[in-house]
Amino acid sequence: MSSEFGHLLKISVFGQSHGAAIGVVMDGLPAGEAVDLDALQAFLDRRRPGKNALSTLRKETDRPTFLSGLENGITSGAPLCAMIQNSDQHSSDYSELRDKPRPGHADYTAFVKWQGQADMRGGGHFSGRLTAPLCIAGGIAKQILARRGIQVSAHIQSIGEIEDRPFDSMGEQAEILDRLKAAPFPVLDEHAGERMRAAILQARSERDSVGGVVECIAQGLPAGLGDPMFGGM
Repeated sequence: MSSEFGHLLKISVFGQSHGAAIGVVMDGLPAGEAVDLDALQAFLDRRRPGKNALSTLRKETDRPTFLSGLENGITSGAPLCAMIQNSDQHSSDYSELRDKPRPGHADYTAFVKWQGQADMRGGGHFSGRLTAPLCIAGGIAKQILARRGIQVSAHIQSIGEIEDRPFDSMGEQAEILDRLKAAPFPVLDEHAGERMRAAILQARSERDSVGGVVECIAQGLPAGLGDPMFGGM
């Protein structure tokens, strides 16, 4: 039942969708690394809910409070713990769903795994809300990696049956990756993006949803990364 992953850098998340707060603990961060909190907040704002008709209607500021591991914007070597207070909670909206698991969610899995004791409101610990603390960890890691010449980017590969063009296997130009990082709806082909947005709004009008795929690229990784044989890449 672990909510932790990683070996050299261990990441664990805590909290529930409709609990008091959610958060992340990062254990193994190197000491002395600067964290640009404004850049981190801009990164978090990209996934913040309630911004437009394409995202969940829940309103959250998603401003993290650092409880440990960060002093004057510099990592101290101690485990870094960051917390985000939940504010826009409507738990009564889920009262009918306690014994009605939703298709495409982890409701039934959570109910069985935790023998009926799981917090079922809004998906509880399995909610997409828990991607916010993961973005704190990812945003910090991206800043540290960038200083070492490693860039990580992503785009929406597909929504339903509509596909964006794939990343170039030889790598993408820096200006393309910079555009993706700033785009509210990151796609490589804007025409495909327009069709994706229309598909999402159409599904929403029909009280339905569509699946999606995200493609990620990491450029500048050192050769020989990983360990033989099962820790390789």
